[in-house]
Amino acid sequence: MSKHEQIEGRAYSKAARRRAKKAKRDNPLGLPEIGATPKRQKNGQKHRPAEERGADKVALKARCRQRGVSANAANLRDSRSPWWGCRAGRAMAGAVEGHAERLELWDAIQHMRRVVTAYDAAIGAPRRHAVCLRLLVPIERMEATAETPPVDDRTPEDRARQAVSAYMQLEGWLGWTDKAAMGEAKRVVWDDAEARDVPGLLAALRCVSDGVKGRRMVWRGRHGNR
Repeated sequence: MSKHEQIEGRAYSKAARRRAKKAKRDNPLGLPEIGATPKRQKNGQKHRPAEERGADKVALKARCRQRGVSANAANLRDSRSPWWGCRAGRAMAGAVEGHAERLELWDAIQHMRRVVTAYDAAIGAPRRHAVCLRLLVPIERMEATAETPPVDDRTPEDRARQAVSAYMQLEGWLGWTDKAAMGEAKRVVWDDAEARDVPGLLAALRCVSDGVKGRRMVWRGRHGNR
């Protein structure tokens, strides 16, 4: 070993001893250290590894292809909106330009799916839209926050009874449009089928949105008054 290497080795050993001494002083019980708090990006979201961002970009490009738009920066950013992840959402967003109305109608879509999922479970039926639910997984990772809903501590009987009540209420809201629109909404929203009657779908979703928001119900059928 050269003289230079011996000097470097001694310097490294001294540095290692200093680090060990400091670690023992800061953590005398030798407990596992808590990982560093992840850095946040400028938009406030947690910084994620490059491979996760790469996977997101692949998913966003796929959404752009489904929408029939180029994968430029603006379209990639817009494709992060959850409604581009399923056929009902794409049909709705393709016909509605206002962001506020998109949010309301997306809430209606989600409400319909939550209600039918709970109702199917209550009557022991298989899920009718499992594929659609998988498509709705958000691109951003989900974390528990102060806004996370509390644990459901209802009894199975209470859950079943309330699920049936919510389903009947939903049917009542959908009854404020014509049967064709009601059937289209159920087919597209619940079964993730391709939309064939977008105006009918929108009419039904607006009825559901009125119900969810507690607004006065308005007849939205296309064939005269209710």
